[in-house]
Amino acid sequence: MATTNNRIVIVGAGMAGLTAAAYLSRANYNVLLLDKNDRTGGLVSTFESNGFFFDSGPRAFVNSGIIKPILKDLGIDWEFLENAISIGVEDLLFRVNSMDDLQAYKQVLLDLYPDSRADIEKIIPIMYELSGYNRVLYEFDNPNFGDVLKDKKFVFRKLIPWTFKFLHALHKFNQFNMPMEVFLNGLSDNRSLIGILTQHFFRKTPTYFALGYFYVYLDYFYPKGGTGALDRLLREKVLSSGGTIQTKKQVVEVIPCEARVVDSDGVSYAYDRLIWAADLKTLYRTLNPAGLDAKTAPKYEAAAHQILSAKGAESVFIMFLAVNRPPAYFQQNGGEHMFYTPSKQGLGELNGEERLDLIEHFEQKTKGEVLDWLEKFIKRNTYEISVPVLRDGSMAPEGQTGLMISCLFDYEMMAKVQNAGWYDEFKKTVENQVIAVLSQTVYHDLDQDILFKFSSTPLTIQNLAGSSEGAITGWSFEAQPPVINTLKDIPKSVLTPIPNIYQAGQWAYSPAGVPIAMLTGWYAAQEIMKRAKRK
Repeated sequence: MATTNNRIVIVGAGMAGLTAAAYLSRANYNVLLLDKNDRTGGLVSTFESNGFFFDSGPRAFVNSGIIKPILKDLGIDWEFLENAISIGVEDLLFRVNSMDDLQAYKQVLLDLYPDSRADIEKIIPIMYELSGYNRVLYEFDNPNFGDVLKDKKFVFRKLIPWTFKFLHALHKFNQFNMPMEVFLNGLSDNRSLIGILTQHFFRKTPTYFALGYFYVYLDYFYPKGGTGALDRLLREKVLSSGGTIQTKKQVVEVIPCEARVVDSDGVSYAYDRLIWAADLKTLYRTLNPAGLDAKTAPKYEAAAHQILSAKGAESVFIMFLAVNRPPAYFQQNGGEHMFYTPSKQGLGELNGEERLDLIEHFEQKTKGEVLDWLEKFIKRNTYEISVPVLRDGSMAPEGQTGLMISCLFDYEMMAKVQNAGWYDEFKKTVENQVIAVLSQTVYHDLDQDILFKFSSTPLTIQNLAGSSEGAITGWSFEAQPPVINTLKDIPKSVLTPIPNIYQAGQWAYSPAGVPIAMLTGWYAAQEIMKRAKRK
């Protein structure tokens, strides 16, 4: 490798930064990966507390035809375990083992809302159709990784036929690219039914994704040792390939005209190419535009305005519980990974006008009014419940169980509560009310067997991960995202208006998640290698 254009600085050691670093260090680039935290992994980690292991970020991974083939392409061996999804509303639970189980979901909805039979009969076939298009996207490993394109039989017998199906799926997605709430409002006036179908997705998620998600449930998997295994494996690959990782290095200034970044200790790091795989708002807050040429400066200013005025998606409240009950109890009551709604009433306006009014006029509301809203919000919300020990028996002490229980939650609400001075009280109230609701529904008397509990909020995520508004998947769907958001244009999502600076991660493409973070990390690395070959 030539010494020129060989110095790569990557800011952000999450899944995108680690993936980019793994590919570039393997290609003999001089890679320096910096992260503000004392560990790598970003939002993805597994940690231990008193013998219980918990996942702090995703409760499992969706492969999306990306994660597994990237690791295989990098020569990383790992073991992953089954992660079957269950869905429950009140006392009606079922396990998703195949697309045929969409009929079980239909029956649950009919039992809950018998007066809305005609609406349900219209909605379920659309879920089948959109799930089928998602299947086209998810069931086929991305052909960019490895040497599959050299196999002519594979190209002609599988890849080319799949490409036509893929293009057709994209065409159909464009036809269903309106917010899920808007689409369902045209099919039903039952607010509770619509809530049950939508409230575990981010607000205004596109219809093609939300109503086609049933197939995605079948794509989940869980790494042995927890989701943090992915961080460990990628980190080891970077280091074994000659890359350098430095933690506790918070970048506070990016100076493109001098091709260097500066950390909070005043240390400078020169680069030939920079990949920003951290919070994108932070990039534009820390970038020093002095010296940008007349062509670049207006493009930078436009991008900065667009990025800094945009809003991140909802965040999450996550509660971690250690319970003195055997794993078998939880296997019989929902299994290892469940989306559970305690009330068929759904959130309705609690997550709409009432929430907006509460946030907008928070200073005029009494604490009692806020807590009244919270109690109803907790009782009618949808919870993602993960039980690591049911996938990997080493994740909890013998005869006991650890759980992660989470729900979507607004950063703005938590920030208002913190400013009012009763953040700790609010957080404990959420914990206790969630436990009370689950103790009265799916896990009877759960509150009697809790060994310990703690939680994280959107503010925790912002503080630890550096993610603006505590967002976990990038930009909100409630306005046009300030980044590329069409599948065919993903390769362009890593480009910025500033020469020699690339972006990757959950903020670079919308909608995002771990697979997209890793894919954009790969694209950023490929762009650098491709441009190096031209010189």
